[in-house]
Amino acid sequence: MPDEAREQLVIVERNTERMLRLVNQILDFRKIQNKKMKMKVQQIDVVIFIRRIMNNFESLAQDHHIDFVFQSEQSSLKLWVDADKLEKIVFNLLSNAFKYTPQGKMITVFIHDNEETVFIGVQDQGIGISEAKKHSIFDRFENLMDKNVFNQSSTGIGLSLVKELVEMHHALIEVDSKLGEGSCFKVEFRKGKEHYDESVDFILADSGEPMPMEKVTEAILPLMASEDDLQPVPDNEETAKETLLLIEDNTELRFFLRTIFSSSFRVIEASNGVEGLNKALKHLPDMITSDVMMPEKDGIEVTREIKTHITTSHIPVVLLTAKSAIESKLEGMDIGADDYITKPFSATYLKARVENLLVQRRKLRELYRATLLEEPVQAEEAISDQAEMSPYDKKFMDKLLEVMERNMDNGELVVDDLVQELAVSRSVFFKKLKMLTGLAPIEFIKEMRIKRAAQLIETGEFNMTQIAYMVGINDPRYFSKCFKQKYAMTPTEYKEKIARGN
Repeated sequence: MPDEAREQLVIVERNTERMLRLVNQILDFRKIQNKKMKMKVQQIDVVIFIRRIMNNFESLAQDHHIDFVFQSEQSSLKLWVDADKLEKIVFNLLSNAFKYTPQGKMITVFIHDNEETVFIGVQDQGIGISEAKKHSIFDRFENLMDKNVFNQSSTGIGLSLVKELVEMHHALIEVDSKLGEGSCFKVEFRKGKEHYDESVDFILADSGEPMPMEKVTEAILPLMASEDDLQPVPDNEETAKETLLLIEDNTELRFFLRTIFSSSFRVIEASNGVEGLNKALKHLPDMITSDVMMPEKDGIEVTREIKTHITTSHIPVVLLTAKSAIESKLEGMDIGADDYITKPFSATYLKARVENLLVQRRKLRELYRATLLEEPVQAEEAISDQAEMSPYDKKFMDKLLEVMERNMDNGELVVDDLVQELAVSRSVFFKKLKMLTGLAPIEFIKEMRIKRAAQLIETGEFNMTQIAYMVGINDPRYFSKCFKQKYAMTPTEYKEKIARGN
């Protein structure tokens, strides 16, 4: 199988595993609510059981340089529990610990025998929990923290389910945490089986084996993916391609989008709105696709700033969002988004919409270039029939045309003079002018001079030498050469053609 296809299938597998786990948690909640969830209690060796669960997180700990430690005073300890539910309890606690613990820190799993009870706990050196959050972390759909160290969104289901499963064991769960220092979740199980009522099914023969978890690490890895795992194409490669900026906080979706566009574009990536805006200003891409719901700055704010900044106002923006309400679409279009696509979307459809936008921009560019120096009303009517130039782009071009009009006969005019008049950097001026007209600055100056020369020839009031000087070209021979490049005839031939037409 080709590597690219395999990578995409691995993404599919990881996300379906995560989705299946989430759906199962929701179903578990429903069973608990309707008192349909049965307890199937058996005696297991919790030391062996917990160690086997931890094994599935070992590679994750190594990848992120986290010391993953197990502590137990005893090498074997029997406990009557529901193995499936204990596994879900430990899995969710470990998942949270890894999600909120930075690289280089420690996560400890411990078992403590306390005569009548057994403590099973997970302690981390993560970002900790504020006092305000401690009272509600076990509430359903309550996020543990506003933001975790890997920017991964949380469903707010895991800890609530843990509490429900703990209580079904007639056990207790408590949390001790300090903001910025870490957290310790500790579950106290009773020994024996006398505390279980008649609704519990007891399984006498057991192997002490946990449920298969071979793919736990694969399923969790996307939560831990760092920016180093998804490097954009280096700036010095594939420079002939148009540049696409992907702004998406979900690591896996960003990777998927990159696989869609990498064959056609030089792809730059950003994991949040602030980073995306900074990269848009730095790289001036030809196209931007952005998620709407993101940390720090959402896609709406990013688009608004891009479309109102003179440096980036010309860049087409496609918004991707799970919000399908018409109000959301209208909000996106009102602030200047060029397209608004709801998830889930077809990869082929998204790519086609992006390429179609670029084709429209090229047509607008050609049309605008053709209407340079025409009467303002005629030019605006011609352009409005095809597409609409943003107010900021129009202001830029109007200012540029005004400067050219004032300096049409100035043979000493250089690009730096235009840059100074427009009050932008040289690189921004070059990129923006190229995007709006398809011309480099020197080509633009020459184009404007030759088009004005054609207008002056049509009046029949001046000879060719006068016209050459009037448009700032002091060498008549060079003037004739430039004119022929544009109109495929000499100025004299053009004048004769105009006369025959009259």
